[in-house]
Amino acid sequence: MRMRIRPRAALVVTAAVLALSFVNLSTASAAPGVVILENGSDFKQVRDPQGGQCYPGLGADTAIANRTGGTILLFPDGNCMTRILNPLGPGEFRPDENVGSFLALD
Repeated sequence: MRMRIRPRAALVVTAAVLALSFVNLSTASAAPGVVILENGSDFKQVRDPQGGQCYPGLGADTAIANRTGGTILLFPDGNCMTRILNPLGPGEFRPDENVGSFLALD
């Protein structure tokens, strides 16, 4: 019996492997700068996030700014496990995002 992967699933898996291939977890280094999250009266900053480390977010309707030199992945769940790749590049800002957690790639 042959196993077939649907094109969309294959694309997600390929994108995940590609994104994670840039991460060297054994030499996790900090992405210099700061990630800023704001949700109503809640405010959070993560300075120099470590590559490969999962950081908690502030949930739905979060404004997030990536002021680091690296890309971060945004996840709707609180432990960076959802199979959704939502990258936020260096210098990018999103005013209304569901950020349960985020992972610094570099």
